[in-house]
Amino acid sequence: MFKWINIFKGFLMGICELIPGVSSGTMALLLGIYDQFLGAVSRVVSKHYKKAIIYLIPLVIGMGIAILSMSSLIDYLLGNHAMPVHWFFIGLILGVVPMMLRISNYKVEFRAPHYILIAIILAGLFFMGMVRKEEVPIEEIVITAPLLLKLFFSGMLGSATMLLPGISGSLVLLLLGSYSTIIYSLSELTSLNLQVLPVLISAGLGIVAGLLVASRIIQYMLRHYTYLTYALILGLVLGSVFAIYPGLPQTATTWTVTVLSLFAGFLISYFMGKDNKDTI
Repeated sequence: MFKWINIFKGFLMGICELIPGVSSGTMALLLGIYDQFLGAVSRVVSKHYKKAIIYLIPLVIGMGIAILSMSSLIDYLLGNHAMPVHWFFIGLILGVVPMMLRISNYKVEFRAPHYILIAIILAGLFFMGMVRKEEVPIEEIVITAPLLLKLFFSGMLGSATMLLPGISGSLVLLLLGSYSTIIYSLSELTSLNLQVLPVLISAGLGIVAGLLVASRIIQYMLRHYTYLTYALILGLVLGSVFAIYPGLPQTATTWTVTVLSLFAGFLISYFMGKDNKDTI
């Protein structure tokens, strides 16, 4: 059944994908549609493809609207108000943790291997955050076969991680050096510059391939290694804070706005996920 409300939910997921370090999978968790979303993606190439596509269409429409309409605003906010914006999203991420702890029933199910896995993921994401370099904004793209191939595999890996709550496709694109190229191409497309279409088509095909493969792998992991997968997701959620940590404010005014932004993000996330049940 086509659900119009899912356009709005897809819009929120799309906004998350524009922020390196914030996952649309996290937003799907908060919205209580993670299991349905993952299942629908995995069934696109099955005999149930019609129902899956009907479910996904409004989400895809919403995500597309967000990516095309909000990329300039997100770019402005990150460029001019980076500190409170980043701390708002850190609050949003941390607000997911209570829900994840409840879903995973960690007090009963977690053992030493689960905590070791969380620690490994935290250490890995901390290291990635330390060594990651900021991409330099680009002003022109020279389209070559190696670039298109790189964008295909970048899109594939980015979409695969997009399905996992905690680590965003944007962060993976940053680490692979493809983020600026894709963001630039999206902004040029809104200006009707059709020369960037090969870039977006290549990345788009990679995204589709990544979604189809990763959705099945994640579902298999959730069925057969349920609590290890919960530990993996919890580690990714906590570790994604390292990816967007902007440092500390320098002035009293900035401190005030930043603290308020942090608490606002946490409260929004916490109350969105408070009553969610069986979202994974």
